[in-house]
Amino acid sequence: MRKTLLGLTAMTLFFAACNKDDNDDTTPGTYYLSKFIQVGEDGNDTTLISYNENNTFKETYSSGMNNGQLEFYEAGPVYEGGKIIAVQQRSSLNPVSHYTKSFVYTGDLVTKVNYYWDNNQDGQYEVGPAFDSLVYVAGKLTELWALNPDQPDNQNKYLLTWEGNNVKTCSLYFKHSGNDFILESVNKYTYDNKPGYQHLIGSYLWLDDLTSFEYLSANNVTKEEYFNNNDVLGSTYTHAYTYEGNLLKTIDTEEAFTDPVRSETYKIKFEYITK
Repeated sequence: MRKTLLGLTAMTLFFAACNKDDNDDTTPGTYYLSKFIQVGEDGNDTTLISYNENNTFKETYSSGMNNGQLEFYEAGPVYEGGKIIAVQQRSSLNPVSHYTKSFVYTGDLVTKVNYYWDNNQDGQYEVGPAFDSLVYVAGKLTELWALNPDQPDNQNKYLLTWEGNNVKTCSLYFKHSGNDFILESVNKYTYDNKPGYQHLIGSYLWLDDLTSFEYLSANNVTKEEYFNNNDVLGSTYTHAYTYEGNLLKTIDTEEAFTDPVRSETYKIKFEYITK
């Protein structure tokens, strides 16, 4: 869930007096997330948040020293017509900004995701063969197919069930070597009754991490249980949210694993600015 909940180097959010569209201006006095800090035993990791002139989210930035060399990572959305049409990034390994994925819409719904790759290892990214195909029922995502025409015997699909406006389960199926799809795992989600903080920046969190399906839900996920294809519980992730007024201040997470039995805990802190 460390990836699922935050995407760490890719997470962004702001807290506004009301929910805005992805490309709308926001009103003075709005709180904006300026940084989030992952608190760890060996030090803290900080990610900075920046915004465009019209106060829409621009990108995240994180950096650190590795063997005496500064390494950095930036990522953020590309807007067009009020929609996020792509996610772009640059880093110390590739300082030229480039797309990592782009989105095809049918109306307001993302129905295809194209992925970019540097096939010639020359720093020039282009659309690769792999893509995702998305299926909806009554406006809710029910299937995501991860496809690659170059590898027809190596495909994945995710099937979702909903309870009200929250994703209740996600079943992952694999297809290999000409066989039919075989169930690999099932994730089951539990939620609180608070509005999910992920929606306060529209769809970016989910578009940046498409298989974190809990980002589509209306509320905050408080527990995620992972079951293998024999319905045996493998791990449980629980999350406790601390608020000051309407501002999320911390998320405390525990990861508990069954084989071997072990657990880990960590905390994310949030800091804000006002405009």
